Amino acid sequence: MKFELSELHYDLDALEPYISKKTLEFHHRKHHQAYVSNLNSLIAGTKFKDLDLETIVRVDDWPVFNFAAQV
Repeated sequence: MKFELSELHYDLDALEPYISKKTLEFHHRKHHQAYVSNLNSLIAGTKFKDLDLETIVRVDDWPVFNFAAQV
């Protein structure tokens, strides 16, 4: 199963002035995307490739667990 970055259900500027659009863009599109991409790289060709996130978190240790938990 290949994981994808989920879409936000609100505009990037919806949390201003508390969280800026720039901060949210960085966190969601760069930081969170990195967790998704790294998880996909780590599980490719492994016993985890067809599992959902919940199962991966329950059955693995580190580092796959870390990326799955962040996603």
